[in-house]
Amino acid sequence: MKTVELKNGAEEAEALVTVTIGSLHHLIETNPIAFYELVQKARDKDHKIIWGNVSSVLKSLALLSENGAMHDSIRNIVLSAAEGDGLDMALVSPIKEYKETL
Repeated sequence: MKTVELKNGAEEAEALVTVTIGSLHHLIETNPIAFYELVQKARDKDHKIIWGNVSSVLKSLALLSENGAMHDSIRNIVLSAAEGDGLDMALVSPIKEYKETL
């Protein structure tokens, strides 16, 4: 299984990163509140999601488990892909970039 190194230093399966980023793009385009809540949950394991059906949306995309927990691999990807905070939050590539030195 091919892995990639994320910006936070974690190594994750390339396929999982690809699928998760697809889900994050979908979220940010269709339900930015759910994207925001997911990032907050990734940043703070004790964060309680209070907005309407956000938990069920995140569970339907397999970004949260049925009990509302986040898998460590998903957390690594979200933490590496989300930059900024609040209205300035943006989705970026979670994959670490390597700079060539001469």
